[in-house]
Amino acid sequence: MVKEIKDFKTIGFIGTGNLGRHAIERLAPNFKIFAFDPVESKEVTNLGAQYTDIKEVIESSEVIFLTVKPNIADEVNSTISNFLSSQLLISFVAGLKFERLKDQLNGYENIYRAMPTLGISSGSSPIAMYTESKTYQSNVIDLLGLLGRCIQIEEDQFDAFTAIFGAGPAYISHLSDTLSDIAREHGFNDPESWIRDLLDGTSFIHKSNEESKRFKDIKTMVASKGGVTEAALAKIDASGIKKIWQDAINEAIDKSKSLGE
Repeated sequence: MVKEIKDFKTIGFIGTGNLGRHAIERLAPNFKIFAFDPVESKEVTNLGAQYTDIKEVIESSEVIFLTVKPNIADEVNSTISNFLSSQLLISFVAGLKFERLKDQLNGYENIYRAMPTLGISSGSSPIAMYTESKTYQSNVIDLLGLLGRCIQIEEDQFDAFTAIFGAGPAYISHLSDTLSDIAREHGFNDPESWIRDLLDGTSFIHKSNEESKRFKDIKTMVASKGGVTEAALAKIDASGIKKIWQDAINEAIDKSKSLGE
């Protein structure tokens, strides 16, 4: 009989870098967390996670999150495949395709491929998920739902999802950093706190209009005819920046594909 997600009590993390740490931050209040990483983080320990060796993490946990860098995934999976029995394994490894993951784990079947963003620490992340298993699907969706909004996609969409949404916080932070630099040039000291307020307020506007208005509609609401915002947006559009963004993200998609080869 498959356990309901509420019955899961122990979760293991293989890798506690940025992504693993953010997931632990969200899950630690509700689960016993075991973790393995060659470099132990005091911040992760302070969240309540218990560091131990990789064998004990696997054997002590009902759900395993694989949150390591792509370049060491093969070596790590070769090790953990020796200890898997009936655990549910969720891979957050960028570019690691489902079949390759399965091969690395010697045909282990209770596996899921997923891709979140760093927003998982607040539960505000789109999370793509793919699997060929039917047994634990609703349980995994419930668990990932604690970290964000879970979306089931086809595996051939993962490279685009990773490049657009997985990297999304970096793109938004890049724009925010640019706005901060411009604000400093015009005499505003420490504008980053104001930019954070701007991000929060903009997010609220979008969420409050989620069902009725699109991004373009809200952009038009702010850009009054003949006003300063319209002038700035016209300059941005004329510069060809949309094409630059398209080319950059397509480059990221190609990079994601190459990681999976």
